[in-house]
Amino acid sequence: MTVSPRLRLAIVGSGIGGLTLAVGLSKLGLDEALEIDIYEAATKLSQVGAGITVWPRAWDILKRLDLEHPLSERSPPRQEMLEGKQVLGFSYRKSDQSKGAQIVDVKLPGGPRAFHRADIQDVLINNTSSAARFHFSYRLVKYTKTSDGIELLFANGRQVTCDLLIGADGVNSAVRKCFLEDGNGDMKHSRPQWSGTNVYRCLIDAEDIKKDAPNHPGLHSPTVYCGKNKHIVVYPILQGRYINTIQFISDPSKAGTILEGPASVNFSQDDVASIYTGWEDDVQHIVKHLKRPSKWAIQTVGPLEKYACEGVILLGDAAHAMPPHLANGAAQAIEDAYILANLLAKGLQEGHHRPNLWKISSAYNSDRQPFGNFVVDAAQQQGRRYEFSTRGFDGIVEGDFISPYELTQLGRSIQEGWEWTWKTSVDEHLERALGSM
Repeated sequence: MTVSPRLRLAIVGSGIGGLTLAVGLSKLGLDEALEIDIYEAATKLSQVGAGITVWPRAWDILKRLDLEHPLSERSPPRQEMLEGKQVLGFSYRKSDQSKGAQIVDVKLPGGPRAFHRADIQDVLINNTSSAARFHFSYRLVKYTKTSDGIELLFANGRQVTCDLLIGADGVNSAVRKCFLEDGNGDMKHSRPQWSGTNVYRCLIDAEDIKKDAPNHPGLHSPTVYCGKNKHIVVYPILQGRYINTIQFISDPSKAGTILEGPASVNFSQDDVASIYTGWEDDVQHIVKHLKRPSKWAIQTVGPLEKYACEGVILLGDAAHAMPPHLANGAAQAIEDAYILANLLAKGLQEGHHRPNLWKISSAYNSDRQPFGNFVVDAAQQQGRRYEFSTRGFDGIVEGDFISPYELTQLGRSIQEGWEWTWKTSVDEHLERALGSM
């Protein structure tokens, strides 16, 4: 009896998307049908990053992957007691003045879950099947389609061949560049575009804030302090021991341009506190404790015409890098991975170990491309709301008075901009994708 060779699957990138795909394939029992190789440009598998928010859609997927318990152990205090209750997602304030004004409290069933990114990566790594092989110092240069499959060339000189290539290699994706060179879209999207926004990220010891302001909202509630072309996001992580804080500074005229200079600086010497002079006291308590924050230029991708073509599939930021204004970049990578894992499971079942890759790619495109592009646009619109850059606020400058009625209307649009993240389910997307195969 002839045994069909296993499908050779290469995942380029070991971030949240790539790791979720590896975990999902294992949970679906596909280890014996696939050869899974994960190629990472870094020299080792490391857990990096700052705070990350998981909304109900993505949390439901993580639960289905049996990750609820290990992740819940790393949730902030009392979060598990709030299941099903209306819980604060974010509180928004107009803060570019000495006395701030409330805009809206966005609440949702169960609330979002805040983690350190390293915690999620650690849990995913610990739940990745031992059948998945990791390869480090493998930075992809290009891929070439051959009669034997897809040949991958890495910067270290190594060459390997796979049947299915997953580009989970982030905003500067080498897979996406080759994918577009193959005629799968406009080459202008091979490089990411700058959103015009720089952010400063920092973790602050909660005890430092308590000394200045024992009842500071950031100690217990996710809060967004808004102003013209600037805003600050704060929320507790690591069981409340730290406050994750992100300072956003935007130049709308630069949106859509190509970034000049480095995309990130590990330890910025910029005087961030001075940028928020005159803002309300809760903001001052935050910015005074910033110590050499990292500085990041927010870059985006797309909108791409397609995310997949026979044998090559883009996932996460490689397909739809977005600004973090809906805290949904990682969540969309998780959704991509979950749907792709299920499509592969169905394809393997129907194809008896040799799935129809054209059908899988087509099904993936049918759902992920329109939805991924929708989320990118929704995140961009939400950011403009936070920074008073939407229609009707064109003449506003920092510190200007905005009437309570206008703030209420703005708050309503912010609320509506969030609602899809808990009023919709990934199930409808999975059903549509599977149904199109």
